Amino acid sequence: MTAQPRPRNVLFSCTMNSIRSPMAAALVRRRFGDAIAVDSCGLYEGYLDPFMVQVMEEWGVDLAGHEPKSFGHISAMADKPDFDLIIVLTEEAQEAAQNYIKETGSKAKLVFWDTPNPTDEMFGPRDLRIQAYRDCRNFLDKKIASQFGKA
Repeated sequence: MTAQPRPRNVLFSCTMNSIRSPMAAALVRRRFGDAIAVDSCGLYEGYLDPFMVQVMEEWGVDLAGHEPKSFGHISAMADKPDFDLIIVLTEEAQEAAQNYIKETGSKAKLVFWDTPNPTDEMFGPRDLRIQAYRDCRNFLDKKIASQFGKA
């Protein structure tokens, strides 16, 4: 699959902005630095997930200071970003992203990546739960490479 032209400003969205969307945003920053402006939000404001922080630290990415936010937070920003691309990682967040585009008059392209939820593995040994988070991180990293190409 050939990489698409690289956008300049991307928003990732999931359900609670606790795991998938902050991971994706951090992976874009890790790969492209300031070449792509990136943010993340959720349908709901979630919580800081310690497993997400741990698996990102394995790749040298510090997300311990991540503060989950919702579409409402993005909409309320005084200097609203002009997103070229909004990538939705959960079906639940898709309608909120469509509403955000409509309400703000954004010209952003909306893309859906059906991203596995590592919290589906919340029961069982800790190492299996952590592996589910790693699998999610790795899935997102491959999707980002496919969508945006090499740095």
